[in-house]
Amino acid sequence: MLAGNLMAIAVGTSGTRIGLTRRRSIVSTALGTAGLIAFPLFMTDVFTGWMWNIGLFERAVIYPIMIGHALLGSSVAATRRHRATHPMAALTARAES
Repeated sequence: MLAGNLMAIAVGTSGTRIGLTRRRSIVSTALGTAGLIAFPLFMTDVFTGWMWNIGLFERAVIYPIMIGHALLGSSVAATRRHRATHPMAALTARAES
């Protein structure tokens, strides 16, 4: 749970290098932060025995990870698709211009 939310933050902060748009980078960072904030609430609920709405807290920790993975996967797929349809010019053509 911690590693997944930290991954979402890391992906968000370095999003431009891996092909994420600015908006997706911000969303990924915000989701990871929200997941990290929800984690202590979830663990407190588990260890104290309150069992008050434990499913809600668990989802608040897990869903940002899943949404972050979906954002990352769709962005990487879109970047690859864009590169496949618009191949780079040949090296000689770039040197001539």
